[in-house]
Amino acid sequence: MAIDWREVPSEVLQSLKEKVATGCRILAKLELSDYLGHVSARVPGTDCVLIKARGLDQGNLLHMTPDKVVLVDLEGRPLVDDGLRPPDEVKLHTEIFKARPDIGAVVHTHQPIATVFGDLRKPILPMQGVMAAVLAKDIPIFESAVKIVTTEQGAAVARTLGDATVIHLRNHGVVTVGHSVEEAVINAIWLEHQAKLTLYGYILGQPQGMSREDLEQQVRDGGNTESRWRYYVSLLND
Repeated sequence: MAIDWREVPSEVLQSLKEKVATGCRILAKLELSDYLGHVSARVPGTDCVLIKARGLDQGNLLHMTPDKVVLVDLEGRPLVDDGLRPPDEVKLHTEIFKARPDIGAVVHTHQPIATVFGDLRKPILPMQGVMAAVLAKDIPIFESAVKIVTTEQGAAVARTLGDATVIHLRNHGVVTVGHSVEEAVINAIWLEHQAKLTLYGYILGQPQGMSREDLEQQVRDGGNTESRWRYYVSLLND
């Protein structure tokens, strides 16, 4: 049974807010988001989610700070009267959290290269190293470019996502999920990296991608999220 969010230690909430804010800044630093796009995290043990504030309120994600993270329930309703509004697409996140109790974080971006592959219905191939682990499962496509602003739309996205890690929102962007903010953000980064290499492959010839056996080995080698997260956080100091 879920607990009330007020029973969650303040340091846990603050730590999650900091991770959400940091994830936003990393995605902006790597040009996967600007003022649009969002990172969210499930508050452990509750039916609540922390999500970055609405883009027009927040501004450039490079400047995202923990105090611009909004606490909402699973219907997307703010739980604290702090003057901040959740993003228009909050239902995209909350409906995925409802459908996937196994995940702890959701990322939505408009990252360009992966979005183009979704439009073309071309597969992003596992091209290089451990980053290919994000492609362990096929990427489903949600066949609509409209913003996900209703419960029904969010639930439809969640059904299309199924048990996958990534979903194309055709002519819109992508969603990645993970057990943690770190994992969901890294999945978005790795997805774009593999999309870029696949694109280069098509420019030069006909890319093949790695074998299923090699991809499964990359998945087995794909742990150590903490050290990879430290690397991406270090980029914010440049």
